[in-house]
Amino acid sequence: MVWIPQISDLVDRLGAAELADALRDPAAATVPVALDDPEAGRISGVVVLEAWLAVQDTWRAEHGADIEEVAVTLGERRAVGEWVVRLEGTDGERIGLPVAAAVDLASTLPVRIHHSRLPLLGRHVVRRPMVPPDPLAHPSDVVGAYKAALDAGDTAAVVAAFGPDGSFRGPADDTSRHTGAKELTELYDSFFSAGGGIPLKLCTVTEDGTRSAFEYICDRWGGADLPPQPGLAVCARGGDGLIVSARVYDDVEAPVE
Repeated sequence: MVWIPQISDLVDRLGAAELADALRDPAAATVPVALDDPEAGRISGVVVLEAWLAVQDTWRAEHGADIEEVAVTLGERRAVGEWVVRLEGTDGERIGLPVAAAVDLASTLPVRIHHSRLPLLGRHVVRRPMVPPDPLAHPSDVVGAYKAALDAGDTAAVVAAFGPDGSFRGPADDTSRHTGAKELTELYDSFFSAGGGIPLKLCTVTEDGTRSAFEYICDRWGGADLPPQPGLAVCARGGDGLIVSARVYDDVEAPVE
């Protein structure tokens, strides 16, 4: 339940001014608009969208939400935005919730929001996939190698895709990062302790030369079958061409400690 008003600006950057205006003021919309949110699910129609955005404005104010931009990956017809929303958590402490959105002008569901609900509810929530897998979706160069190593459960190959100071940040806490070969090795060894790799099914890939952002469906982790559920990951390359940062946005509950 986290709407990022800056998503409208991202739509503008893709040249879809009418869609951007519809997201800002649904009552004046001249084009159809649909989005998918982790809590509300599919939202479409002027009345429903207008009411939902009003609830979101109130929710952000009540939780003292501040929004910090992390990065934007801009393709030709698709863009992925990343933010950290800093707000009051369930225990009154300030938390940082990572949120991403894919804006896809070629889709009947042009705005897809990704974030974990663990920091908000204290538990994971299974969510239905939003777009189907695409067998032609493949990230390029080192990110493709990282994805293959993740599928195979090969810790050494995963860590080799990262630069010396490369880091991984999970979906539930923006302060929890694993940095450097030692921490990454321990992290991915734990991930693969469930009996194998994490064979993500890619749905979209958006690249800008520096970052590769990919939406996926996760339905298996090691030897465990999972309910199919969506996610989004962004890998940023450093000057050496290796991954300097991997960031994940999903609500998948790993079958590992």
